[in-house]
Amino acid sequence: MVRHQPFAAVAALACAIPFNTSAADQQALSEVVVTAARIAQPLTEVIGSVTVLTRDDIQRRQVQSMQDLLRGEVGISFANNGGLGKLSAMFIRGTDADQVLVLVNGVRVGSTTAGTTRIEFIPVDQIERIEIVRGPRSSLYGADAIGGVIQIFTRDASGPALSIGGGSHETHNVAGSFGLKGDNAWVSVTGNYIESQGFNSCRASFSDGCFANEPDDDGYRNASGSLRTGYRWGDTAEVEATALHASGHTEYDGSFSNETDFAESVYSLKGKVAAASNWDLALQLGLSQDNSDDFANGTYVSTIDTERRNVSLQSDWTVVTGQVLTLGLDYLDDQVESTTAYDETSRDNTGLFGQYSGRFGDHQVLASVRSDDNEQFGQHTTGGLGWKWFVEDTLAFSAAWGTAFLAPSFNDLYYPGFSNPDLRPEESDSVEFGINGIAARTTWSVSAFETNIDNLIVFDSATFRPQNISAARIRGIEAQARTQLDKWTLGANYTHLDPRNRDSDNILPRRARDAGRIDVSYGTNAFSVGTTVNIVGSRYDDLGNTVDLDSYTTVDLVAQLSFGAGWSVQGKIANAFDEDYETAAFYYQDGRSYFLTLGYQPSAR
Repeated sequence: MVRHQPFAAVAALACAIPFNTSAADQQALSEVVVTAARIAQPLTEVIGSVTVLTRDDIQRRQVQSMQDLLRGEVGISFANNGGLGKLSAMFIRGTDADQVLVLVNGVRVGSTTAGTTRIEFIPVDQIERIEIVRGPRSSLYGADAIGGVIQIFTRDASGPALSIGGGSHETHNVAGSFGLKGDNAWVSVTGNYIESQGFNSCRASFSDGCFANEPDDDGYRNASGSLRTGYRWGDTAEVEATALHASGHTEYDGSFSNETDFAESVYSLKGKVAAASNWDLALQLGLSQDNSDDFANGTYVSTIDTERRNVSLQSDWTVVTGQVLTLGLDYLDDQVESTTAYDETSRDNTGLFGQYSGRFGDHQVLASVRSDDNEQFGQHTTGGLGWKWFVEDTLAFSAAWGTAFLAPSFNDLYYPGFSNPDLRPEESDSVEFGINGIAARTTWSVSAFETNIDNLIVFDSATFRPQNISAARIRGIEAQARTQLDKWTLGANYTHLDPRNRDSDNILPRRARDAGRIDVSYGTNAFSVGTTVNIVGSRYDDLGNTVDLDSYTTVDLVAQLSFGAGWSVQGKIANAFDEDYETAAFYYQDGRSYFLTLGYQPSAR
């Protein structure tokens, strides 16, 4: 594979973007986000780096998976074990996959045994919106939010919609949705089925990589549905229930097992009431389930079912205009049922948090603190501070500091024979400086950050148990810009990382030191075309920095034609130049592939 040196092109494009954009970009500037501070904030007032992806973004990119949707977003990278439905690790700002908190409709999700979220099983057709918050947020959410928080909001359909598509590897996708909205009530129901024969996921022999020699196609199927319904009593109270379920089957190469039947479910019930004109109360009950049955060539091997029960109570008091005091309580109960005899099968955590958000003239300040009491490791306190200075309407500087921690997983603590119940949480300390602005009608931002992580949990080959014996330091710079010239839209981002193990000074595995993306599109109401160029630098696959992963560049091409009353045809060529690359050693990534979709949506969203 060829080692590319194309990053100057990203910077050159970002600098060359002319300064004018569309009404759509102005609408983006007025976007309201809720994840960064657990209260509704205009995107322009958020302290820190936040990206919002909408349903329109998902449809325009014509993606089939979460990893394809988020790939190339500034500060985000992936390691994937061979295509659709295969194990995928997501890194934010160089932190590990288990150091990223994932929420669905406000509910904490993920496997309590592995400590990570199976994002490869989350169906993009059930997603309405995603908020990506970079940087530590443990002082609001508790454990795991070292690198950032990703919150997924499920579909909020309006009217009927139907799509059917097919493409390479005998991939088929059928999706439908229906929604009704009245003055005070709403309901949305969606469904999706995707199936693919896939391709051979692993190139290794029995002695390497996946420890299996199975040169066959590794298929995947996923049937999913979501529900959202609620009722509002004017400005006084509101209640909403949501549900997301996805179940299916995935195949892979492995010696212990090579097939998994999975089921992922997330349920929530949330009520909000205006206790006074300046005081809001919210209560949310949540349940997430991660269930899997493993097989070897059709023979049953094992079961791991995990469940997370969430309860959150939050009070938001507007002291005066522009100043909000937030107090809250989170309760989390983790449960495991498995054919593996874990030493413990449950634990709970209670978190109390407080936050002050205030605007004083041209200055925005944020201060938060949280105390978590965990049944396994006891009490842990985290905090955060943020400041933003609006020099003028088109330019702002910001600075932020925060601490965070990662709770050891059930596998770390309780797996029979290979665990350590005395593990302490991983701890981090982060600082970030940023500048963002609008020139004419172009939006741009630059952020610089450093995160130091102590008590890293590493498997000790001498004792065959995990130990708190390592530390890491991650430094980085992120830059992004977006503009529009008449019917042309241009965007670029670039991330530079220096992610190092402080003990060995080696680069942390599977993190590229340089990565960027270029987006160019042209569109009218009836027709649009676009291209996305993803550029990723070389990486190492191992802690010792002995196994190289070459740099790569992929180019995706998309087009859409709208016709008749609500009909559309979409086409995509992914990896158009058939780049040969890996994001995890020994595991193939898809070559050039094609997908065509016919859609019908008679009414506007």
